[in-house]
Amino acid sequence: MTRKRILTISMIAMSTLTSSVASAFESTQALAATCSMPTNGYGRMFANLPAATFSASEIDALTKAIMAEPETNPTPETEIDAEENLDIPAGYTYFGQFVDHDLTLDDRPNDLTSATDVSSLVNLRTPQFDLDSLYGSGPVTSAKLYNSDSMHLLEGKLLTGSTDTGARDLPRDSRGQAIVGDPRNDENRIVAGIHSMFIRLHNQQVDRILREQSQLSSSEVFSLARKAVVAQYQQLVVLDYLPKIIDRRILDRVLSNDNGSLTANLSFYSSCMQMPVEFAVAAYRFGHSQVRGLYRINSEVDRLPVFSGSFGTPGIDLVGFSAAPSNFGIDWSRFFSRSGQAETGVQLSYKIDASITNSLSLLPLPVTSAGPANLAKRNLLRSSQLGLPTGQDVARALGVRVLRDDEILIGKATGVATEATAITKLAPSLAGKTPLWAYILAESTASAYRVVDGAIVGQQRAPFRLGPVGSQIVAETFVGLLASDPNSIINTQQSRVNRDVTNRHSEIHKLREINKHFEID
Repeated sequence: MTRKRILTISMIAMSTLTSSVASAFESTQALAATCSMPTNGYGRMFANLPAATFSASEIDALTKAIMAEPETNPTPETEIDAEENLDIPAGYTYFGQFVDHDLTLDDRPNDLTSATDVSSLVNLRTPQFDLDSLYGSGPVTSAKLYNSDSMHLLEGKLLTGSTDTGARDLPRDSRGQAIVGDPRNDENRIVAGIHSMFIRLHNQQVDRILREQSQLSSSEVFSLARKAVVAQYQQLVVLDYLPKIIDRRILDRVLSNDNGSLTANLSFYSSCMQMPVEFAVAAYRFGHSQVRGLYRINSEVDRLPVFSGSFGTPGIDLVGFSAAPSNFGIDWSRFFSRSGQAETGVQLSYKIDASITNSLSLLPLPVTSAGPANLAKRNLLRSSQLGLPTGQDVARALGVRVLRDDEILIGKATGVATEATAITKLAPSLAGKTPLWAYILAESTASAYRVVDGAIVGQQRAPFRLGPVGSQIVAETFVGLLASDPNSIINTQQSRVNRDVTNRHSEIHKLREINKHFEID
């Protein structure tokens, strides 16, 4: 048989050692005694803060300023786009979306306007980094996701166009619908490609275990393969993805790394909070600002937007929910770099700022279902519907400096004065009360640049990551969920790693080689 090297998704190469589990803060232990781990509900991280209210005119003004105009003259691929974040390759946007779909799902019919009690919401994803969006409930209960051997996940058809000769679409039924644990991972071709890579990684782990331990039962093989994939996935989240998007000082406080032994140090999150809406509805929606106007997925296909407004015509955009065109194999070298920084041919994410590309005003109907197709307006309405506090109130609760109104820029952080506006110029009534989602986006701009009197002053002074409020909410939620999971890498210490070494030598860079290239017959 011809043996060939199959390109997979590896993101982390690291040494694996064993260690005893380090103890967490006493306050966290006390809370854990009451709520050992979150269940399928939603809650609040800042339950004592008042709900913010916004008028329809205030939401409309913010929506208009946040949603960018259509690009009539896109920046050529050979030039740096002023909207690009030089520190984060474009693939991290969609890895972040994949992570989101592993943690939260609220699929109730929703008009986005009727006031809703957070305690009534049900999370249809398990609140752990366990890849239930990939595995469903396992081969017995979710048999449709698996081959008849109850070990391998179903794979889709091979796609061409990519240097990855193993690139595949998601598995699909006769109607073209994806056969996956979470249908949202078919929303666009890029997140679908990431899901497909994890399918391939799991199947390669199954094949490796079968070669090495042929005496095991199918259920034992599946269990070991899933355990290995989940551990690698958690390592990517903790050691690669989080350092890319979060202020390093905050991450180091929330998750200490003592010679590779990871310890959670939580100040605000507890399992009693379930899945915090401040995270799910505001802070973790920062990724919407990272979406580019156009993407090149391989050398054969021209640059395309994620959504075009013409749902149902494969090939004119990157919307999913149908079989991928045969030449839509994704070349991951265009989405992840070896250094994690700008490299020739690697597309970059857009900056984390209070602007989102016009493509996201054209959400396809399966995503929208009810309410507007404009994602900025949907986010603002949802925040108001669930009674989230203002960004200023959350900043005070966290004990960090509150941005002045003239520091809260809404629009693109390009340095061009006409492309961003101080929030109070949009609506004077917004003085001192910015929706949490918009505040977190503006906070990133104010962290990367000096902002005075509603304008960016001088050159970029720091990487475009989340600022203090966004970083704290995301770090506490991610680390809190891992700390509450007895099987996570924090509690089992399956991986003791030096974060700096890991980030220097391995990025999610290759969704191209998630652990190593396996040799498959």
